[in-house]
Amino acid sequence: MLMHRAPSLPRHARGFSLVEMMVALVLGLLVVAAVLAFIFSLIRANSETVLSMRLNQEMRATMSLIAADIRRARSLSDPIAAVGQGGVVTNPYSNIDVSTANCMRYSYSESTGGATNYRALRLDNGKVVLVRAATAAGAACTSAGTPLNTDGVVITGLSFSNPGGNARRIDVVLTGRLKNPPSYMSKNPSMAVSAKTIRQTVSIRSNGT
Repeated sequence: MLMHRAPSLPRHARGFSLVEMMVALVLGLLVVAAVLAFIFSLIRANSETVLSMRLNQEMRATMSLIAADIRRARSLSDPIAAVGQGGVVTNPYSNIDVSTANCMRYSYSESTGGATNYRALRLDNGKVVLVRAATAAGAACTSAGTPLNTDGVVITGLSFSNPGGNARRIDVVLTGRLKNPPSYMSKNPSMAVSAKTIRQTVSIRSNGT
């Protein structure tokens, strides 16, 4: 009895061997891993940029509030009344005190004639606090006040200086950081958003002495 053998397949029609499939699978996994690592890197870089912008915005907003109030220091409710009077105009709000670290004390006459003409700006437990009081003693560097920055930022440094003791120029330095940065930043220091420091020189009024 004659036996017929099945014709052999040409070499190019044969399937992949097990070794070839394993090599292809490993190469494919390496490519996928590289793509995922690149995508995660882009996401983290974008997150760092957004957080850095947020910190800058928060810091500048806080500095803007500080500067706006300091700029009113020494102002009188009716400065025009002193024009042409001759001699030296006495200003009860002329004193500016930056001798205490992280604190500035000053005053001005509110246009509304209110009873809170005295001010103190100070650093308190990560917050910039604005104190309002009816007397100079009430606006102390330890008095309670209103926080100016949001809970998302911790203010770590606040300083005031009056170069030359001229009381017409106050240099303000403000340093802060994010309160709750993403957890991955602690694992990868290179991705951390560092503390930001901004400086501003505020020119103030010179009404009287």
